Amino acid sequence: MKTRALAHAAVALFSTTMMVPAAFAQSADAPLMAVYDKQRSDYDAPGIRSGGFMFKPSVKAEGKFDSNIFATDKDATPSVDDFIAIIKPSLKLNSNWNNNSLGFFADAAIAKYSDNGSEDYEDINVGMNGRIDITRGTNITTDLTYSKGHEDRGSVDAIGSAASPTDFSLLKAAVGFKRDEGKVSFAVKGDFSKQDFDNAALIGGGNRRNDGRDRETVNGSVRLGYHMTDEYEAFTKFTVTKVNYTNPPNKGTARRDSDGYDIVGGAAFKVSGTAEGEVFVGYVKRDFDSANYGDVSDFKFGASLLWAPTGLTSARVAVDRNVVETTLRSANSAGVTVAAAGILSTLYSIDLQHELQRNLLLNAKASYTKMDFVNTVRSDDMTSLGLGAKYLMNRNFSVNANYSFDKRSTTDADQDYNRHAFMLGLTAAW
Repeated sequence: MKTRALAHAAVALFSTTMMVPAAFAQSADAPLMAVYDKQRSDYDAPGIRSGGFMFKPSVKAEGKFDSNIFATDKDATPSVDDFIAIIKPSLKLNSNWNNNSLGFFADAAIAKYSDNGSEDYEDINVGMNGRIDITRGTNITTDLTYSKGHEDRGSVDAIGSAASPTDFSLLKAAVGFKRDEGKVSFAVKGDFSKQDFDNAALIGGGNRRNDGRDRETVNGSVRLGYHMTDEYEAFTKFTVTKVNYTNPPNKGTARRDSDGYDIVGGAAFKVSGTAEGEVFVGYVKRDFDSANYGDVSDFKFGASLLWAPTGLTSARVAVDRNVVETTLRSANSAGVTVAAAGILSTLYSIDLQHELQRNLLLNAKASYTKMDFVNTVRSDDMTSLGLGAKYLMNRNFSVNANYSFDKRSTTDADQDYNRHAFMLGLTAAW
């Protein structure tokens, strides 16, 4: 597995660094942004000013067709398609001060299925973020978010026999300090998350207890960088992680509490208006309290690049390898069903955006994720493709259309699936 990880790392680092020289061949005065993120004064909603804040409300109405709403393997269970109506209200309140910042947000997604009401969901997301500017290049940041959501049917941890998607709540809080003045940069950050899963009602009656999946995660990181030039920075980053499962595990399963760390070294670059990104490589280790799971240790690597070769086109490329939590059970090399210690996940993604006209934007994206379930023989390949277009009618209205394709190929029987989705939406913003 480590040999394969080295091969993945070499490909990721080589492909990213090959793109960097081309980025340096051009320059621009405007700050670097992806095409969809650029400000367009003649098409952006003006917002509502209230003292030192700007209030920006919006609502989106979407119609969606999903070819496989239960994400089932067609060779085992016939797929079920459906039409979904989705309403997405959103509220944002952001300060427009010269120094410091404070923001609040709230959004929701309310979905109604035409023929399968058991799949209806109502997700919410509320939070705030702030920044205290101490001196130029030195600040303190805070973030707090609460979400009430549902588990996608295509998730590897989703319960296939559940009568409806599993609901969960997620609380996230983070605080960070950053100093980036002169040659040396220093940043420290701590974050906490608490995730609680509701029990799942099963098809045919009964309930599946999900308390054993509830968990709290604490991360702390320190990043130290050195600016070799104005464009390049070498850095190292050390992160510690502790995961605590807050309830007794399901019957027959040992507690999944763990702690670990990862350490990486790399380089970051930035060319105003043209390209920015970073590349890194290192090591990740996770130790479990129970001997049933053993340890997870492997190479860690990643890269990210935002490249704008022209003012009309942008490309975002990313690679990320990490250990992901899971409560899935699968067969080990001896054919015995055991709980996976975690997922060693490697993600490759690309997002291309183009401004065909001032008010007509196009995008194409693709991603591939390799998922190895530690302590088992299960291995998944996840592929996702997407095409989209956005038409800006005026400062208050826009229309968007999207197509997506998702595919899972796995070594476990009857767990593969393909899913096509088409969506058309209208957004009103003020």
